[in-house]
Amino acid sequence: MARRKVKKQLKRPLIVICSEGEAKSSEYYYFRHFSTRNLRIQFSTGDNTDPKGMLDNLLKYIQREDIKSEDNVRIFLVLDTDLDDKRIKEIKAIEKVCLRNKIEIITSAPTFEIWYLLHYRDNKLKFNSSQKVKKEIEKIIGKYSETMDMYNIISPYTNKAKEVAKALEERAINNGEDLIKTNPHTSIYKILDVIDDFNMLKK
Repeated sequence: MARRKVKKQLKRPLIVICSEGEAKSSEYYYFRHFSTRNLRIQFSTGDNTDPKGMLDNLLKYIQREDIKSEDNVRIFLVLDTDLDDKRIKEIKAIEKVCLRNKIEIITSAPTFEIWYLLHYRDNKLKFNSSQKVKKEIEKIIGKYSETMDMYNIISPYTNKAKEVAKALEERAINNGEDLIKTNPHTSIYKILDVIDDFNMLKK
């Protein structure tokens, strides 16, 4: 009797995100909402906050979880520049290692929360600290903390935020600026574009 062929069950596409603060980070509280029956979102763990230390934690996570065996996976290292020259140099120093390991660096200046702010305005302001960005958010929505679940609050305006973020990036590139030093900027939209692409695979 001929054996029946067993159809291979493909895993759902996977996005791995490494950010500061692990499960207490703004990034965690935001991106966890994108995990669905069609898409997995996983967060790399570790207690480092410097770019190299975070990358080391992420590489260990990739090996431990056998991430490279996944059929559809994208890996993101999400970093704030803090408008700090030393930190920016540290980010640039890990670019080649990230490229070799197919890890995409996503930066925001001065902080991830600039992504939230772009949901509300075409922001041409320059902020000299992360706290200033958070204070600006408070002016719009009231009290804010990094552990707030902002997804439902801002999701109706996400397409606008994408457009603004892309416009800021395009303006910087056209002006010959070093994007990572541009204030403000955020490339968070690139993760959302990948999420959209992965969700389309099941349609």
